[in-house]
Amino acid sequence: MNDVAAPAEEAPAGEFRHALRIGQRWFLLPEGMPAEVYPPLPCTRLPFTQHWCLGLASFRGDLAAVYDLAAVLNPQSATTHRYLLALGRRESSVALGIDEITGITVPPDTPTEPLPPLPGLLSTLICAGLTVDGIEYIALDFGELLRLLAAEASLIKNDFLAAGDV
Repeated sequence: MNDVAAPAEEAPAGEFRHALRIGQRWFLLPEGMPAEVYPPLPCTRLPFTQHWCLGLASFRGDLAAVYDLAAVLNPQSATTHRYLLALGRRESSVALGIDEITGITVPPDTPTEPLPPLPGLLSTLICAGLTVDGIEYIALDFGELLRLLAAEASLIKNDFLAAGDV
């Protein structure tokens, strides 16, 4: 009988990150951001919202807005997402339609470089890119992304309801 334990497999060097694919783009989920993956859930459409605001869905009894980021990035695309990614906690959660989620190990000293702006509505977000195993991943401020989506989801703008028009 051999009392010597087999050496444990050495963990790959680098930082473990979750990456999600939306359409053809890969995004890095920020570290520490609460997130849960769900199968597609029924969404209740909200009137006077952009086509990429899919509506509200119930996640463990809490309602969250569901956004189709692929439709924001490419308005002509018709997307059906395989999963919903709920971000945040309880009453401050939001969900994005995603196609895939995986874990990656970012090797130490992997350089990040500024990327050209994302198209359209998302052009104000600052994006950095890094490449791991030949795949480019986009790192951005998800908090700012979600604030931007929430602010732009309504088709009714404040000046539309000005007191002089009523």
